[in-house]
Amino acid sequence: MAHLPPDDSPTPDGTLTGTQLELMEAVWAAGAAGITVADLWQALSTRRPVARTTVLTTVQRLEKRGWLRRSGIGRTAQYLATLDRSAAAGRLAAGFVDEFFAGSATALVSSLLGSRRLRKSELARLRKLLDEKEPTPPRTRRKEQG
Repeated sequence: MAHLPPDDSPTPDGTLTGTQLELMEAVWAAGAAGITVADLWQALSTRRPVARTTVLTTVQRLEKRGWLRRSGIGRTAQYLATLDRSAAAGRLAAGFVDEFFAGSATALVSSLLGSRRLRKSELARLRKLLDEKEPTPPRTRRKEQG
């Protein structure tokens, strides 16, 4: 189920660090019910040692940047993703292509193809995806504020 922001919610800002992505994965896994900071801390601490205050700070930063929204108050507050995982992946990938490859998906694919060997099944899947993809108008880059 998609966790889309209401019309008045901010669009998520920036990218995600490894720790933020790990936290978001737990939020996405929780689904529409959301997840508490305590449950997030418990989920993350099964993988590695992490302080509960670190989880709380990360959640607060993600909420401020528009990646999470809070439902409820206090210790019972549930956090939900403002984008589903697929939409977030698309947004982050597009940002990476824009920044690192000057917006060129061709340059990205060339880099991937040149850096590793692909199985025939992977190449066939890529060809199928390309054949099914409709051309889209070029994206315009947002001007940096500063």
